[in-house]
Amino acid sequence: MPASQPDVLPVPDASTVPRPDRAPTVLQFGGGNFLRAFADQMIQRADDAGVLAAGVVVVHATPGPDTAVELLRRQDGIYHVLLEGVRDGEPVREVTRVTAVRGVVRAHEEFEAYRDAYLDPGLRVVLSNTTEAGIAWVPDDDLAATPPRSFPAKMTALLLDRFRHFDGDPGAGLHVVCCELIEDNASTLRRYVLRHAAANGLPPEFVAWVEEACTFHDTLVDRIVPGYPRDEIAEIQAEIGFADQLVVKGELYGTWVIGGDRAIRDALPLDRAGLPVEFVADVRPTRDRKVRVLNGMHTAMTPLGLLLGCTTVREVTARPDVGRYLDLLLDREVLPSLPGDPAALRRYAATIRERFTNPYLQHRLGDIALNSLAKFRARNLPVLLAAWSAGREAPATALALAALLVLGAGRSGPAGFEPADDPALLRHLRETFDPEDLVGWVRGVAVAAEYLAGDDPRLDRLAGEVAGHAGVLLREGAGAALARLTR
Repeated sequence: MPASQPDVLPVPDASTVPRPDRAPTVLQFGGGNFLRAFADQMIQRADDAGVLAAGVVVVHATPGPDTAVELLRRQDGIYHVLLEGVRDGEPVREVTRVTAVRGVVRAHEEFEAYRDAYLDPGLRVVLSNTTEAGIAWVPDDDLAATPPRSFPAKMTALLLDRFRHFDGDPGAGLHVVCCELIEDNASTLRRYVLRHAAANGLPPEFVAWVEEACTFHDTLVDRIVPGYPRDEIAEIQAEIGFADQLVVKGELYGTWVIGGDRAIRDALPLDRAGLPVEFVADVRPTRDRKVRVLNGMHTAMTPLGLLLGCTTVREVTARPDVGRYLDLLLDREVLPSLPGDPAALRRYAATIRERFTNPYLQHRLGDIALNSLAKFRARNLPVLLAAWSAGREAPATALALAALLVLGAGRSGPAGFEPADDPALLRHLRETFDPEDLVGWVRGVAVAAEYLAGDDPRLDRLAGEVAGHAGVLLREGAGAALARLTR
């Protein structure tokens, strides 16, 4: 540690970090690494640039304790974001001290404080990242509970309370911006809010207020955020001069595409600070490209990388055999499945491949593997089915599924690795594993995972091709399977 540093570093809080007074204008459901390194970092940058004067209140929306939430409260919402990458061929390192978070409330344990936050007359924007499972329909959720269980019911109750509190004033409407990694995230939330309203016989005046005074914005978000840099935290804390327990590390690259009513740009003018934010009418074309290229490559390479004994994206993509595999996957299967200018798609894919080599990120395959069985259905299966529909083969995608199933069955892989996926599906995958009938095993798993229905004529082809790759993986290993495919 440099001589100028004290022996005991101060904790970043209101007593050690001066910050301008920012009235709460953003209510944020979720205080995890991604939102803090993405949305909050951008809000801070826009505040610093003078194009925004936003304060953020973070809501912990699930019952029970949460270490990150408690640390965020202990540090008065102050923390640091470290972004690293390459720009114009030169290494870039950006440190942002985030002071925009002005409060943290726990909706279930501190309902009155939560209610005060969402009834604040200055509130304009609701941000959310409640995970892929957060925007879900829960029948019979009690809107009178304090608060309801599910996020859509929470939003319905919040909006109803705000509608009543402000006597239906259109100016009290909110812009709802969803960052969950599902298709049509905010559109789905809006549909569920209106469904809750209908199921509970809420007045038509409230429904009209939701439809006319509130806007819901689908988004595409993109930044790799490995999280807390545990291996280098002492050096980082010495550099910033604070014992920050909430440092979050991410890649320099970032993209936030926000769709729908352009009124959101006046409430959240992040692009005016030079930030990578784009406001569009429809996010779906951009989302499909990102999900199939970036997310799809992650889901495809992760089980193969783990079977090869790799631990990070950078490590696995540095292997020549994996590089050839990813070229095959992209050029012959993924990119042909997407509409648009082929040259532009190739340029985008090259950008993604370059991001995988970022020397500053240690993006762990074990973290990416979370919920891979469901992710494959959304990200990779459409590529395979599109190829078949067009009369093309999709062996690279089929190999990815084989690797995912073999890894999930526990028949190969790194010592100590335990897939984090749907428990019932994992149990089915393992209990039905039959090395003498891999075709039957794959067929049953594909139906259980809802990849294809049992009477789908494509099921036999899927089971046969994936089982063939699985047999090679089990007998000869992932290196041999890659060699067979890419030779």
